[in-house]
Amino acid sequence: MQDKYKFLMIGALSASCLVIGAANAADKEVIPGWQNADHSPKDAPLHDPMILYSSGGVDGKLAVIGIPSFKTYRHIDCGVDTHEVVLGGLPAGNKNGTPDGKYAYLNDKGANTICEINLQTGFLERIIALPFPFGVHHIALSKDGKTLFGTGEYTGKMSKTDIATGKTEVIDWGPSPSAPDYIDAGKDGKYVFSNNYYHSTVGVFSTSPFKLVKEIPVGKNPHGTDVIPEGTMVLVSDKLSATMTVIDAEKLAVKKVIPTCAGPLHSVMDVYNKDGGSYRAGIDKPEGLTSKYAYESCFVADANVKIDLKKLEVVDEIPTHYRTGHISISADNSYVMALNKFSTGLFSPTGIIYPVNFEMWDAREKSPTYGKTLKIMPVDGEPHNAKSLMSYLIKDWTKGEAERGGLLKAGMTQLLDPAHRAKAKRYFIPKETTSPGIKVVDGVKEIHVKAFSYGYIPRQMRVNKGDKVRIFATNIDKAAGITKNPDVTMGLTIYGPYGLRTNMDLPRGVTAVHEFTADIAGEYEIFCTHFCGPLHLEMRATFFVDDPKKGNSNLLTGEYAEAQKLPGLVEEGQVTIAEQVKGL
Repeated sequence: MQDKYKFLMIGALSASCLVIGAANAADKEVIPGWQNADHSPKDAPLHDPMILYSSGGVDGKLAVIGIPSFKTYRHIDCGVDTHEVVLGGLPAGNKNGTPDGKYAYLNDKGANTICEINLQTGFLERIIALPFPFGVHHIALSKDGKTLFGTGEYTGKMSKTDIATGKTEVIDWGPSPSAPDYIDAGKDGKYVFSNNYYHSTVGVFSTSPFKLVKEIPVGKNPHGTDVIPEGTMVLVSDKLSATMTVIDAEKLAVKKVIPTCAGPLHSVMDVYNKDGGSYRAGIDKPEGLTSKYAYESCFVADANVKIDLKKLEVVDEIPTHYRTGHISISADNSYVMALNKFSTGLFSPTGIIYPVNFEMWDAREKSPTYGKTLKIMPVDGEPHNAKSLMSYLIKDWTKGEAERGGLLKAGMTQLLDPAHRAKAKRYFIPKETTSPGIKVVDGVKEIHVKAFSYGYIPRQMRVNKGDKVRIFATNIDKAAGITKNPDVTMGLTIYGPYGLRTNMDLPRGVTAVHEFTADIAGEYEIFCTHFCGPLHLEMRATFFVDDPKKGNSNLLTGEYAEAQKLPGLVEEGQVTIAEQVKGL
Protein backbone atom coordinates (compact mmCIF):
# COMPACT_ATOMS: atom_id res chain seq x y z
CA MET A 1 0.00 0.00 0.00
CA GLN A 2 2.84 2.35 0.91
CA ASP A 3 4.64 1.55 -2.35
CA LYS A 4 1.42 2.22 -4.24
CA TYR A 5 1.04 5.56 -2.39
CA LYS A 6 4.64 6.49 -3.21
CA PHE A 7 4.03 5.61 -6.84
CA LEU A 8 0.92 7.79 -6.96
CA MET A 9 2.77 10.69 -5.32
CA ILE A 10 5.70 10.39 -7.73
CA GLY A 11 3.25 10.28 -10.63
CA ALA A 12 1.44 13.35 -9.35
CA LEU A 13 4.67 15.25 -8.85
CA SER A 14 5.84 14.28 -12.32
CA ALA A 15 2.56 15.47 -13.78
CA SER A 16 2.88 18.71 -11.84
CA CYS A 17 6.41 19.20 -13.15
CA LEU A 18 5.16 18.59 -16.67
CA VAL A 19 2.38 21.16 -16.17
CA ILE A 20 4.81 23.70 -14.68
CA GLY A 21 7.29 23.00 -17.44
CA ALA A 22 4.59 23.43 -20.04
CA ALA A 23 3.47 26.66 -18.38
CA ASN A 24 7.03 27.99 -18.34
CA ALA A 25 7.46 27.03 -21.97
CA ALA A 26 4.19 28.75 -22.78
CA ASP A 27 5.37 31.85 -20.92
CA LYS A 28 8.53 31.94 -23.00
CA GLU A 29 6.51 31.61 -26.16
CA VAL A 30 4.16 34.50 -25.39
CA ILE A 31 6.96 36.99 -24.72
CA PRO A 32 7.59 38.51 -28.15
CA GLY A 33 10.91 39.69 -29.49
CA TRP A 34 10.01 43.36 -29.15
CA GLN A 35 9.47 43.10 -25.40
CA ASN A 36 12.05 42.95 -22.62
CA ALA A 37 10.34 40.85 -19.93
CA ASP A 38 11.24 38.73 -16.93
CA HIS A 39 9.60 35.40 -16.05
CA SER A 40 10.06 35.77 -12.30
CA PRO A 41 7.98 38.42 -10.53
CA LYS A 42 10.07 41.30 -9.24
CA ASP A 43 8.75 44.37 -7.48
CA ALA A 44 9.78 47.80 -8.69
CA PRO A 45 11.16 50.51 -6.37
CA LEU A 46 8.47 52.41 -4.49
CA HIS A 47 9.89 55.82 -5.37
CA ASP A 48 10.10 56.94 -8.99
CA PRO A 49 12.60 59.59 -10.15
CA MET A 50 10.05 60.93 -12.65
CA ILE A 51 6.29 61.41 -12.80
CA LEU A 52 4.14 61.32 -15.92
CA TYR A 53 0.96 63.40 -16.02
CA SER A 54 -1.44 62.09 -18.65
CA SER A 55 -4.75 63.44 -19.90
CA GLY A 56 -7.31 60.64 -19.77
CA GLY A 57 -9.43 61.66 -22.74
CA VAL A 58 -12.94 60.29 -22.44
CA ASP A 59 -12.60 59.45 -18.73
CA GLY A 60 -12.19 63.16 -17.96
CA LYS A 61 -9.25 62.65 -15.61
CA LEU A 62 -5.57 63.44 -15.18
CA ALA A 63 -3.60 60.25 -14.55
CA VAL A 64 -0.44 60.35 -12.41
CA ILE A 65 2.03 57.60 -13.39
CA GLY A 66 5.51 56.81 -12.10
CA ILE A 67 8.52 56.47 -14.43
CA PRO A 68 10.09 53.99 -14.88
CA SER A 69 7.91 51.78 -12.64
CA PHE A 70 4.78 52.52 -14.74
CA LYS A 71 2.72 52.38 -11.57
CA THR A 72 -0.45 54.46 -11.54
CA TYR A 73 -0.40 56.70 -8.48
CA ARG A 74 -3.82 58.31 -8.82
CA HIS A 75 -6.47 59.78 -11.12
CA ILE A 76 -7.59 63.39 -10.64
CA ASP A 77 -11.16 64.13 -11.74
CA CYS A 78 -11.53 67.09 -14.11
CA GLY A 79 -14.60 66.75 -16.31
CA VAL A 80 -15.68 65.19 -19.60
CA ASP A 81 -13.05 64.68 -22.32
CA THR A 82 -9.62 65.99 -21.36
CA HIS A 83 -6.95 66.52 -24.03
CA GLU A 84 -3.71 68.46 -23.63
CA VAL A 85 -1.85 68.65 -20.34
CA VAL A 86 0.51 71.62 -19.96
CA LEU A 87 2.86 71.78 -16.99
CA GLY A 88 3.03 75.23 -15.41
CA GLY A 89 6.31 77.12 -15.28
CA LEU A 90 7.96 77.97 -18.60
CA PRO A 91 7.78 76.32 -22.06
CA ALA A 92 11.59 76.36 -22.52
CA GLY A 93 12.96 72.97 -23.56
CA ASN A 94 11.08 70.13 -25.23
CA LYS A 95 7.38 69.24 -24.96
CA ASN A 96 7.76 68.73 -21.19
CA GLY A 97 8.80 72.37 -20.87
CA THR A 98 10.50 73.74 -17.77
CA PRO A 99 7.95 72.86 -15.09
CA ASP A 100 8.06 74.43 -11.64
CA GLY A 101 5.97 71.65 -10.12
CA LYS A 102 3.18 73.99 -9.00
CA TYR A 103 0.32 73.59 -11.49
CA ALA A 104 -0.84 71.64 -14.51
CA TYR A 105 -3.39 72.93 -17.00
CA LEU A 106 -5.67 70.55 -18.83
CA ASN A 107 -8.20 71.52 -21.46
CA ASP A 108 -11.56 69.73 -21.47
CA LYS A 109 -12.78 69.41 -25.04
CA GLY A 110 -16.18 68.11 -23.97
CA ALA A 111 -16.94 70.90 -21.48
CA ASN A 112 -15.09 73.77 -23.26
CA THR A 113 -12.97 74.50 -20.19
CA ILE A 114 -9.40 74.60 -18.89
CA CYS A 115 -8.82 72.80 -15.59
CA GLU A 116 -6.17 74.04 -13.18
CA ILE A 117 -4.67 71.26 -11.04
CA ASN A 118 -2.50 72.01 -8.02
CA LEU A 119 0.35 69.49 -8.33
CA GLN A 120 1.44 70.05 -4.75
CA THR A 121 -1.95 68.99 -3.37
CA GLY A 122 -2.98 66.70 -6.21
CA PHE A 123 -6.43 68.31 -6.48
CA LEU A 124 -8.42 70.23 -9.04
CA GLU A 125 -8.31 73.82 -7.81
CA ARG A 126 -9.97 75.94 -10.50
CA ILE A 127 -11.88 75.63 -13.76
CA ILE A 128 -11.72 78.34 -16.43
CA ALA A 129 -14.82 78.27 -18.63
CA LEU A 130 -13.93 79.42 -22.15
CA PRO A 131 -16.31 81.61 -24.15
CA PHE A 132 -19.06 79.88 -26.14
CA PRO A 133 -19.09 78.93 -28.90
CA PHE A 134 -15.46 77.78 -29.17
CA GLY A 135 -14.69 74.04 -28.91
CA VAL A 136 -11.17 73.94 -27.45
CA HIS A 137 -8.99 71.12 -28.75
CA HIS A 138 -5.51 72.01 -27.56
CA ILE A 139 -3.60 74.54 -25.43
CA ALA A 140 -0.01 75.83 -25.26
CA LEU A 141 1.87 77.95 -22.73
CA SER A 142 3.33 81.38 -23.52
CA LYS A 143 7.03 82.19 -23.10
CA ASP A 144 6.45 83.90 -19.73
CA GLY A 145 4.18 81.14 -18.44
CA LYS A 146 1.26 83.52 -17.81
CA THR A 147 -0.92 82.87 -20.86
CA LEU A 148 -2.51 79.84 -22.50
CA PHE A 149 -3.21 79.85 -26.23
CA GLY A 150 -5.98 77.58 -27.50
CA THR A 151 -7.45 76.19 -30.71
CA GLY A 152 -11.20 76.29 -31.36
CA GLU A 153 -11.62 73.17 -33.44
CA TYR A 154 -15.41 73.49 -33.68
CA THR A 155 -15.59 77.18 -34.59
CA GLY A 156 -12.40 77.91 -36.54
CA LYS A 157 -11.27 80.34 -33.84
CA MET A 158 -8.16 80.85 -31.70
CA SER A 159 -7.95 81.97 -28.08
CA LYS A 160 -5.53 83.72 -25.75
CA THR A 161 -6.37 83.27 -22.05
CA ASP A 162 -4.78 85.10 -19.14
CA ILE A 163 -4.30 82.37 -16.52
CA ALA A 164 -4.61 84.67 -13.49
CA THR A 165 -7.90 86.32 -14.46
CA GLY A 166 -9.44 83.95 -17.01
CA LYS A 167 -9.93 86.83 -19.46
CA THR A 168 -9.92 85.44 -22.98
CA GLU A 169 -9.27 87.07 -26.33
CA VAL A 170 -10.83 85.23 -29.27
CA ILE A 171 -10.02 85.76 -32.95
CA ASP A 172 -11.39 84.12 -36.08
CA TRP A 173 -9.45 81.88 -38.47
CA GLY A 174 -11.31 81.83 -41.75
CA PRO A 175 -12.34 80.86 -44.27
CA SER A 176 -14.84 78.22 -43.21
CA PRO A 177 -14.64 75.26 -42.86
CA SER A 178 -11.74 75.70 -40.48
CA ALA A 179 -10.45 73.25 -37.85
CA PRO A 180 -7.51 74.50 -35.75
CA ASP A 181 -6.10 71.52 -33.94
CA TYR A 182 -2.65 71.23 -32.31
CA ILE A 183 -0.77 74.32 -31.23
CA ASP A 184 2.70 75.09 -29.91
CA ALA A 185 4.36 78.32 -28.86
CA GLY A 186 7.60 79.61 -30.32
CA LYS A 187 10.51 79.85 -27.89
CA ASP A 188 11.12 83.55 -28.51
CA GLY A 189 7.57 84.56 -27.58
CA LYS A 190 6.78 86.15 -30.96
CA TYR A 191 4.58 83.49 -32.54
CA VAL A 192 2.35 80.53 -31.89
CA PHE A 193 1.92 77.83 -34.53
CA SER A 194 -1.20 75.76 -35.11
CA ASN A 195 -2.17 73.24 -37.74
CA ASN A 196 -5.56 73.42 -39.45
CA TYR A 197 -6.53 69.99 -40.73
CA TYR A 198 -9.33 71.33 -42.95
CA HIS A 199 -7.03 73.89 -44.60
CA SER A 200 -3.98 71.54 -44.69
CA THR A 201 -1.90 74.44 -43.44
CA VAL A 202 -0.05 75.68 -40.38
CA GLY A 203 -1.14 79.09 -39.19
CA VAL A 204 1.40 81.51 -37.75
CA PHE A 205 -0.07 83.90 -35.14
CA SER A 206 1.70 86.85 -33.57
CA THR A 207 1.24 86.89 -29.81
CA SER A 208 0.92 90.67 -29.44
CA PRO A 209 -1.21 91.79 -31.13
CA PHE A 210 -2.89 88.39 -31.32
CA LYS A 211 -3.58 87.90 -35.01
CA LEU A 212 -2.99 85.60 -37.98
CA VAL A 213 0.26 86.48 -39.73
CA LYS A 214 0.29 83.85 -42.48
CA GLU A 215 -0.67 80.31 -43.43
CA ILE A 216 1.99 77.85 -44.56
CA PRO A 217 0.80 74.97 -46.79
CA VAL A 218 1.88 71.55 -45.46
CA GLY A 219 0.86 67.91 -46.10
CA LYS A 220 -2.72 66.67 -46.11
CA ASN A 221 -4.68 66.87 -42.84
CA PRO A 222 -1.77 67.86 -40.56
CA HIS A 223 -1.92 66.82 -36.91
CA GLY A 224 1.00 67.45 -34.52
CA THR A 225 2.68 70.88 -34.60
CA ASP A 226 5.75 70.88 -32.35
CA VAL A 227 8.57 73.39 -31.80
CA ILE A 228 12.04 71.96 -31.09
CA PRO A 229 14.00 73.11 -27.95
CA GLU A 230 16.24 75.47 -29.96
CA GLY A 231 13.13 77.17 -31.29
CA THR A 232 14.46 77.15 -34.85
CA MET A 233 12.14 74.55 -36.38
CA VAL A 234 8.50 73.49 -36.20
CA LEU A 235 7.82 69.81 -36.89
CA VAL A 236 4.45 69.10 -38.52
CA SER A 237 3.07 65.56 -38.72
CA ASP A 238 1.24 65.31 -42.06
CA LYS A 239 -1.29 62.64 -41.13
CA LEU A 240 -2.53 61.64 -44.58
CA SER A 241 0.68 62.43 -46.50
CA ALA A 242 3.03 60.11 -44.56
CA THR A 243 5.53 62.97 -44.21
CA MET A 244 6.91 65.45 -41.73
CA THR A 245 6.98 69.05 -42.89
CA VAL A 246 9.79 70.99 -41.23
CA ILE A 247 9.12 74.73 -40.96
CA ASP A 248 11.87 77.29 -40.43
CA ALA A 249 10.56 79.21 -37.40
CA GLU A 250 12.52 82.34 -38.30
CA LYS A 251 11.83 82.51 -42.03
CA LEU A 252 8.26 81.20 -41.55
CA ALA A 253 8.67 78.94 -44.58
CA VAL A 254 9.00 75.23 -45.30
CA LYS A 255 12.56 74.07 -44.79
CA LYS A 256 12.20 70.41 -45.79
CA VAL A 257 9.62 67.64 -46.24
CA ILE A 258 10.73 64.27 -44.85
CA PRO A 259 9.09 60.94 -45.73
CA THR A 260 8.53 59.34 -42.31
CA CYS A 261 5.80 56.72 -41.92
CA ALA A 262 2.18 55.79 -42.48
CA GLY A 263 -0.20 57.92 -40.44
CA PRO A 264 2.19 60.29 -38.61
CA LEU A 265 0.39 62.06 -35.76
CA HIS A 266 2.67 63.63 -33.12
CA SER A 267 6.31 64.35 -32.30
CA VAL A 268 8.45 64.83 -29.19
CA MET A 269 12.16 65.61 -28.87
CA ASP A 270 14.95 64.97 -26.40
CA VAL A 271 16.59 67.96 -24.72
CA TYR A 272 20.09 68.65 -23.36
CA ASN A 273 21.59 71.44 -21.28
CA LYS A 274 24.43 73.65 -22.48
CA ASP A 275 26.96 71.07 -21.24
CA GLY A 276 25.36 68.23 -23.18
CA GLY A 277 23.71 66.49 -20.22
CA SER A 278 20.00 65.79 -19.79
CA TYR A 279 18.20 69.04 -18.97
CA ARG A 280 17.21 69.24 -15.29
CA ALA A 281 14.35 71.67 -14.70
CA GLY A 282 14.88 73.72 -11.55
CA ILE A 283 18.63 73.05 -11.60
CA ASP A 284 19.95 73.93 -15.07
CA LYS A 285 19.41 77.27 -16.72
CA PRO A 286 17.05 77.11 -19.72
CA GLU A 287 19.48 78.99 -21.99
CA GLY A 288 21.49 77.13 -24.63
CA LEU A 289 19.30 74.03 -24.78
CA THR A 290 19.82 71.63 -27.68
CA SER A 291 18.26 68.46 -29.06
CA LYS A 292 19.50 65.46 -31.06
CA TYR A 293 16.45 63.43 -32.02
CA ALA A 294 12.74 63.76 -32.55
CA TYR A 295 10.37 60.82 -32.20
CA GLU A 296 7.18 60.67 -34.25
CA SER A 297 4.18 58.40 -33.75
CA CYS A 298 3.01 56.38 -36.76
CA PHE A 299 -0.59 55.32 -36.28
CA VAL A 300 -1.07 53.16 -39.37
CA ALA A 301 2.48 51.76 -39.37
CA ASP A 302 2.30 50.64 -35.70
CA ALA A 303 5.64 52.27 -34.99
CA ASN A 304 7.57 55.24 -33.67
CA VAL A 305 10.24 56.67 -35.97
CA LYS A 306 13.41 58.41 -34.81
CA ILE A 307 14.53 61.50 -36.73
CA ASP A 308 18.03 62.95 -36.61
CA LEU A 309 17.41 66.69 -36.22
CA LYS A 310 20.75 67.65 -37.73
CA LYS A 311 20.44 65.46 -40.82
CA LEU A 312 16.63 65.79 -40.96
CA GLU A 313 16.16 62.15 -41.85
CA VAL A 314 14.70 59.02 -40.28
CA VAL A 315 17.39 56.89 -38.62
CA ASP A 316 15.37 54.20 -36.84
CA GLU A 317 11.91 52.68 -36.50
CA ILE A 318 10.59 51.06 -33.31
CA PRO A 319 7.49 48.77 -33.43
CA THR A 320 4.59 49.67 -31.11
CA HIS A 321 1.48 47.74 -30.09
CA TYR A 322 -0.85 49.01 -31.43
CA ARG A 323 -1.76 52.21 -33.30
CA THR A 324 0.23 54.92 -31.51
CA GLY A 325 -1.55 58.26 -31.34
CA HIS A 326 0.19 60.61 -28.94
CA ILE A 327 3.78 60.19 -27.83
CA SER A 328 5.74 61.35 -24.80
CA ILE A 329 9.36 61.36 -23.63
CA SER A 330 10.69 61.08 -20.09
CA ALA A 331 12.22 64.12 -18.44
CA ASP A 332 15.70 62.53 -18.61
CA ASN A 333 15.46 61.46 -22.31
CA SER A 334 15.76 57.76 -21.35
CA TYR A 335 12.32 56.48 -22.30
CA VAL A 336 9.72 57.12 -24.97
CA MET A 337 6.08 56.43 -24.15
CA ALA A 338 3.82 55.36 -26.99
CA LEU A 339 0.23 56.17 -26.06
CA ASN A 340 -1.41 53.43 -28.10
CA LYS A 341 -5.02 53.67 -29.20
CA PHE A 342 -5.76 49.94 -29.57
CA SER A 343 -4.84 46.93 -27.42
CA THR A 344 -6.66 44.23 -29.38
CA GLY A 345 -5.70 40.80 -28.06
CA LEU A 346 -2.95 42.00 -25.69
CA PHE A 347 -4.70 41.76 -22.32
CA SER A 348 -7.22 39.63 -20.47
CA PRO A 349 -10.82 40.56 -21.36
CA THR A 350 -12.63 42.64 -18.75
CA GLY A 351 -15.76 43.81 -20.54
CA ILE A 352 -17.24 44.98 -23.81
CA ILE A 353 -14.95 48.04 -23.94
CA TYR A 354 -11.34 46.91 -23.99
CA PRO A 355 -8.58 49.15 -22.64
CA VAL A 356 -6.01 51.08 -24.61
CA ASN A 357 -2.38 51.00 -23.45
CA PHE A 358 0.82 52.87 -22.66
CA GLU A 359 4.03 51.32 -23.93
CA MET A 360 7.43 52.47 -22.65
CA TRP A 361 10.43 51.63 -24.80
CA ASP A 362 14.12 52.14 -24.13
CA ALA A 363 15.53 55.19 -25.98
CA ARG A 364 19.07 54.89 -24.52
CA GLU A 365 21.30 54.12 -27.48
CA LYS A 366 23.99 52.41 -25.37
CA SER A 367 21.54 50.27 -23.43
CA PRO A 368 21.44 46.49 -24.15
CA THR A 369 17.65 46.81 -24.38
CA TYR A 370 17.61 49.84 -26.72
CA GLY A 371 14.47 49.82 -28.86
CA LYS A 372 12.81 47.16 -26.68
CA THR A 373 9.52 47.55 -24.85
CA LEU A 374 10.32 47.76 -21.14
CA LYS A 375 6.77 48.18 -19.83
CA ILE A 376 3.33 47.95 -21.38
CA MET A 377 0.17 48.47 -19.34
CA PRO A 378 -3.56 48.76 -19.98
CA VAL A 379 -5.05 52.15 -19.16
CA ASP A 380 -8.60 53.43 -18.91
CA GLY A 381 -10.13 56.22 -20.96
CA GLU A 382 -8.66 57.28 -24.30
CA PRO A 383 -5.50 59.16 -23.31
CA HIS A 384 -4.45 62.09 -25.45
CA ASN A 385 -1.16 63.48 -24.30
CA ALA A 386 1.29 63.17 -21.42
CA LYS A 387 4.13 65.25 -19.98
CA SER A 388 6.74 64.26 -17.42
CA LEU A 389 8.75 66.06 -14.76
CA MET A 390 11.39 65.13 -12.19
CA SER A 391 9.87 63.96 -8.92
CA TYR A 392 11.97 66.35 -6.86
CA LEU A 393 9.74 69.18 -8.09
CA ILE A 394 6.79 67.80 -6.07
CA LYS A 395 7.10 68.37 -2.33
CA ASP A 396 6.72 65.48 0.12
CA TRP A 397 3.85 66.46 2.44
CA THR A 398 4.00 63.41 4.74
CA LYS A 399 4.51 63.53 8.54
CA GLY A 400 2.39 66.61 9.06
CA GLU A 401 4.39 68.84 6.71
CA ALA A 402 1.18 69.99 5.00
CA GLU A 403 0.02 71.70 8.16
CA ARG A 404 3.39 73.26 8.91
CA GLY A 405 3.95 74.31 5.33
CA GLY A 406 0.68 76.20 4.91
CA LEU A 407 -0.42 73.95 2.06
CA LEU A 408 -4.01 75.14 1.70
CA LYS A 409 -4.96 78.67 0.78
CA ALA A 410 -6.79 80.70 3.40
CA GLY A 411 -10.52 80.11 3.19
CA MET A 412 -10.21 77.09 0.91
CA THR A 413 -12.65 74.62 2.45
CA GLN A 414 -14.08 72.68 -0.49
CA LEU A 415 -12.39 70.57 -3.15
CA LEU A 416 -13.66 70.52 -6.72
CA ASP A 417 -15.00 67.12 -7.67
CA PRO A 418 -16.95 67.59 -10.93
CA ALA A 419 -19.91 65.35 -11.59
CA HIS A 420 -18.97 63.33 -14.66
CA ARG A 421 -22.58 62.55 -15.52
CA ALA A 422 -24.98 65.39 -14.88
CA LYS A 423 -28.73 65.65 -15.37
CA ALA A 424 -28.93 62.51 -17.50
CA LYS A 425 -29.78 58.80 -17.48
CA ARG A 426 -27.60 56.34 -19.38
CA TYR A 427 -27.89 52.65 -20.15
CA PHE A 428 -27.27 49.98 -22.79
CA ILE A 429 -29.90 47.96 -24.65
CA PRO A 430 -29.57 45.13 -27.21
CA LYS A 431 -28.47 46.42 -30.62
CA GLU A 432 -31.43 48.13 -32.27
CA THR A 433 -32.28 48.12 -35.96
CA THR A 434 -34.40 51.30 -36.07
CA SER A 435 -33.61 53.52 -39.04
CA PRO A 436 -31.64 56.72 -38.32
CA GLY A 437 -33.73 59.78 -37.66
CA ILE A 438 -35.80 61.73 -35.14
CA LYS A 439 -39.30 60.89 -33.97
CA VAL A 440 -41.57 61.77 -31.04
CA VAL A 441 -42.58 58.93 -28.70
CA ASP A 442 -44.81 59.74 -25.72
CA GLY A 443 -43.68 63.35 -25.78
CA VAL A 444 -39.97 62.49 -25.95
CA LYS A 445 -37.75 63.40 -28.91
CA GLU A 446 -36.05 60.12 -29.79
CA ILE A 447 -32.90 60.49 -31.91
CA HIS A 448 -31.68 57.26 -33.49
CA VAL A 449 -28.04 57.57 -34.56
CA LYS A 450 -25.78 55.20 -36.49
CA ALA A 451 -22.01 55.66 -36.02
CA PHE A 452 -19.47 54.42 -38.54
CA SER A 453 -15.95 55.13 -39.84
CA TYR A 454 -16.07 58.11 -39.99
CA GLY A 455 -19.35 59.85 -39.31
CA TYR A 456 -22.86 59.83 -37.91
CA ILE A 457 -26.29 59.51 -39.51
CA PRO A 458 -28.16 61.79 -39.12
CA ARG A 459 -25.43 64.42 -39.35
CA GLN A 460 -27.69 67.21 -38.08
CA MET A 461 -29.98 66.73 -35.07
CA ARG A 462 -32.45 69.48 -34.22
CA VAL A 463 -34.69 69.77 -31.15
CA ASN A 464 -36.49 72.57 -29.32
CA LYS A 465 -35.57 74.07 -26.00
CA GLY A 466 -37.40 72.21 -23.25
CA ASP A 467 -37.65 68.95 -25.20
CA LYS A 468 -36.94 65.72 -23.39
CA VAL A 469 -34.34 63.98 -25.54
CA ARG A 470 -33.49 60.30 -25.75
CA ILE A 471 -30.48 59.43 -27.94
CA PHE A 472 -30.08 55.87 -29.22
CA ALA A 473 -26.55 55.51 -30.64
CA THR A 474 -25.30 52.36 -32.38
CA ASN A 475 -21.82 51.56 -33.67
CA ILE A 476 -22.45 49.72 -36.97
CA ASP A 477 -18.80 49.21 -37.98
CA LYS A 478 -17.29 45.74 -38.17
CA ALA A 479 -13.78 47.18 -38.27
CA ALA A 480 -12.18 50.62 -38.23
CA GLY A 481 -11.97 51.91 -41.76
CA ILE A 482 -8.45 51.95 -43.18
CA THR A 483 -6.85 50.02 -40.33
CA LYS A 484 -9.39 47.16 -40.13
CA ASN A 485 -8.98 46.74 -36.37
CA PRO A 486 -11.91 44.67 -35.04
CA ASP A 487 -14.26 45.68 -32.24
CA VAL A 488 -13.34 49.35 -32.27
CA THR A 489 -15.20 51.40 -29.67
CA MET A 490 -16.59 54.74 -30.83
CA GLY A 491 -17.96 57.65 -28.84
CA LEU A 492 -20.57 60.38 -29.10
CA THR A 493 -20.29 63.58 -27.09
CA ILE A 494 -22.12 66.87 -27.58
CA TYR A 495 -19.59 69.43 -26.38
CA GLY A 496 -20.42 72.17 -23.90
CA PRO A 497 -23.37 71.99 -21.50
CA TYR A 498 -24.44 68.67 -23.02
CA GLY A 499 -20.99 67.11 -22.78
CA LEU A 500 -21.76 66.18 -19.19
CA ARG A 501 -25.01 64.51 -20.22
CA THR A 502 -23.79 62.56 -23.23
CA ASN A 503 -20.15 61.38 -23.35
CA MET A 504 -21.46 58.10 -24.76
CA ASP A 505 -19.40 54.91 -25.14
CA LEU A 506 -20.34 52.99 -28.29
CA PRO A 507 -18.92 49.44 -28.29
CA ARG A 508 -20.04 47.08 -31.04
CA GLY A 509 -23.01 44.77 -30.50
CA VAL A 510 -25.18 47.01 -28.29
CA THR A 511 -26.99 50.35 -28.43
CA ALA A 512 -26.17 53.13 -25.94
CA VAL A 513 -29.06 55.26 -24.69
CA HIS A 514 -28.82 58.62 -22.90
CA GLU A 515 -31.79 60.71 -21.73
CA PHE A 516 -31.71 64.40 -20.81
CA THR A 517 -33.58 67.69 -21.22
CA ALA A 518 -32.42 70.15 -23.87
CA ASP A 519 -32.56 73.28 -21.72
CA ILE A 520 -29.89 75.58 -23.24
CA ALA A 521 -30.38 76.85 -26.80
CA GLY A 522 -27.51 76.92 -29.28
CA GLU A 523 -25.49 75.04 -31.89
CA TYR A 524 -23.16 72.40 -30.45
CA GLU A 525 -20.79 70.09 -32.28
CA ILE A 526 -20.95 66.34 -31.79
CA PHE A 527 -17.65 64.48 -31.87
CA CYS A 528 -16.25 60.99 -31.36
CA THR A 529 -14.44 60.62 -28.03
CA HIS A 530 -12.88 57.16 -28.57
CA PHE A 531 -10.07 57.12 -31.12
CA CYS A 532 -11.55 54.96 -33.89
CA GLY A 533 -9.09 55.39 -36.77
CA PRO A 534 -7.14 57.85 -38.95
CA LEU A 535 -10.11 60.15 -39.62
CA HIS A 536 -11.34 60.13 -36.04
CA LEU A 537 -11.16 63.95 -35.78
CA GLU A 538 -13.35 64.35 -38.84
CA MET A 539 -16.10 62.20 -37.29
CA ARG A 540 -18.53 65.00 -36.53
CA ALA A 541 -22.20 65.97 -36.44
CA THR A 542 -24.17 68.93 -35.05
CA PHE A 543 -26.81 69.20 -32.31
CA PHE A 544 -29.15 72.21 -32.57
CA VAL A 545 -31.36 73.33 -29.69
CA ASP A 546 -33.79 75.95 -31.03
CA ASP A 547 -35.65 78.50 -28.92
CA PRO A 548 -39.09 78.86 -30.61
CA LYS A 549 -39.17 82.51 -29.52
CA LYS A 550 -35.86 83.32 -31.28
CA GLY A 551 -35.87 80.97 -34.25
CA ASN A 552 -33.25 78.48 -35.36
CA SER A 553 -29.98 78.42 -33.45
CA ASN A 554 -26.55 78.89 -35.01
CA LEU A 555 -23.09 79.96 -33.84
CA LEU A 556 -24.35 83.51 -33.39
CA THR A 557 -27.81 82.73 -31.99
CA GLY A 558 -27.92 80.76 -28.77
CA GLU A 559 -27.85 80.99 -24.99
CA TYR A 560 -24.07 80.87 -24.86
CA ALA A 561 -23.72 82.97 -21.72
CA GLU A 562 -25.89 80.41 -19.94
CA ALA A 563 -23.98 77.52 -21.52
CA GLN A 564 -20.75 78.93 -20.15
CA LYS A 565 -21.94 78.44 -16.56
CA LEU A 566 -21.67 74.66 -16.93
CA PRO A 567 -24.66 73.60 -14.82
CA GLY A 568 -24.01 70.36 -13.01
CA LEU A 569 -20.23 70.46 -13.39
CA VAL A 570 -19.32 72.66 -10.42
CA GLU A 571 -21.21 74.73 -7.92
CA GLU A 572 -21.51 78.48 -8.40
CA GLY A 573 -18.35 80.28 -7.32
CA GLN A 574 -16.02 77.35 -8.01
CA VAL A 575 -15.62 78.12 -11.68
CA THR A 576 -13.89 81.09 -13.28
CA ILE A 577 -15.90 82.35 -16.23
CA ALA A 578 -13.48 83.47 -18.92
CA GLU A 579 -14.32 87.09 -19.59
CA GLN A 580 -14.29 87.62 -23.32
CA VAL A 581 -12.30 90.72 -24.16
CA LYS A 582 -12.40 90.73 -27.94
CA GLY A 583 -14.14 89.09 -30.89
CA LEU A 584 -16.84 86.41 -30.88
